[in-house]
Amino acid sequence: MAEHPPASGGTERTQTGALAGPQHGLLRRGFVLEFATLGWNVVGIVVLAVAAVGTRSVALAGFGLDSLSRLARAPWWSGSCRAPVRTVSAGPCG
Repeated sequence: MAEHPPASGGTERTQTGALAGPQHGLLRRGFVLEFATLGWNVVGIVVLAVAAVGTRSVALAGFGLDSLSRLARAPWWSGSCRAPVRTVSAGPCG
């Protein structure tokens, strides 16, 4: 009887459960880009806070709070990417 290749696109797990293969590199690159974006958002929030206080602008303060809310939601998004990879069966008989 012939064996079916893994349904996860060739990605397998090591003995420790870590991803191995092409998805590992893509996931790592995604996290690096996400953390770089978060760092840029922190810089932007600080600049907006200084500008809002300096000009006494409610609009700049509101824009800074919007950026802060996006920054606060980021850990939940990042955590959702750490879910285990599920495989799809070949069908009801597979």
